Amino acid sequence: MKKFSKVIEKIVEASSIRYNNSVYELLKKKKDIIILSLGEAFFKLPILSFKKLPLPEINHYSHSRGIIELRKKLSNYFLKKYGAKFNPDKEIIITAGSKAAIQMIFFSILNPKDEVIIFEPYWVSYSEQIKLCNAKPVRIPYNKSIFDIEKYITRKTKCIVINNPHNPTGKIYSNREINFLLKCASKKNIYILSDEVYSDFVPNNKRFNSIGRFNKKKNTIVVNSISKNYGISGWRLGYCITNEKLTNQILKLNQHIITCSPTILQYYVEKYFNDILRITKPQIKKVLDVRKKTCLYLKHKQINFLEGEATWYIFLSIEKSYLKSEEFCNKLLKKYFVSCVPGLGYGKSCDKFIRIAVGTEPWKRIQAGIDRIEKLINSTLK
Repeated sequence: MKKFSKVIEKIVEASSIRYNNSVYELLKKKKDIIILSLGEAFFKLPILSFKKLPLPEINHYSHSRGIIELRKKLSNYFLKKYGAKFNPDKEIIITAGSKAAIQMIFFSILNPKDEVIIFEPYWVSYSEQIKLCNAKPVRIPYNKSIFDIEKYITRKTKCIVINNPHNPTGKIYSNREINFLLKCASKKNIYILSDEVYSDFVPNNKRFNSIGRFNKKKNTIVVNSISKNYGISGWRLGYCITNEKLTNQILKLNQHIITCSPTILQYYVEKYFNDILRITKPQIKKVLDVRKKTCLYLKHKQINFLEGEATWYIFLSIEKSYLKSEEFCNKLLKKYFVSCVPGLGYGKSCDKFIRIAVGTEPWKRIQAGIDRIEKLINSTLK
């Protein structure tokens, strides 16, 4: 038998997706699962008319940068909402989801043995995507400060990755933190990749600082998601924003791997851009309200979690239990019929945490899920 790729053999599955695949299989068997693992928000979205979309364009390839009409809409949105300016002709590419954008960025900037700094807990795919480039993820434990980062920068460091707002904690990076990271990156001549796919899931009383606002595209890269922010995760639409030279490198990969993101969906989102925002914004507020309510309930239950205010995720502690995160989540799913994601997938320092998501279930079922988490913790006390 022929051997597999050594690089691929070393890659592990995305833990969040692996658990959700198990959930889908249990649901097929008619099991009633409280789903606190799914990384998306369920909105009530009407199907707007496809008849108004242009024929025959929707049936064919689009420009591999994405249709210009959508790129202009996103440019105007970024300028109005975040004060971030970019050229829609040369500094943005629409991709088949933000995940593909991040992988193509890494392929475009990394050489074998280069290092990329990621902060634990990190989104589960960063480390594996870096490894796919034969580069090395350098992990900073969750209990270290951002201001400790210079201890981890070496001559091999090529990029710093931040997730803002953060999955899984809901943290929003402060202006001071971003400025500090930008100064480090500028001084060391390295990139900062800011993954901002939850940029719309921020409370109204909190300011979100897109790194694009600082207009230093020489060494900054912004990744964002139409799929996440518009509640259409299955549509796989994302984008990346950076300087023209790097955009042109990413473009080559987009052409060879994807050609273009789905043309009909690009035209749909462009046509109904403001309509979808009008429909989803109030629902985003409701998700954030549920998140806040969940945090209060966790405090009432004396279950600790890492502080954060945005997204629909909470990273809660199972430190009182003798179980590690994988065993805890397996038992929680099979015995208590609640799905969560093990903290280990977010970094080695996170094995006494689990991630819950509050975007898919009504409050009563979220509450019941937390009660079952508490029950499992209490039945496995150290």
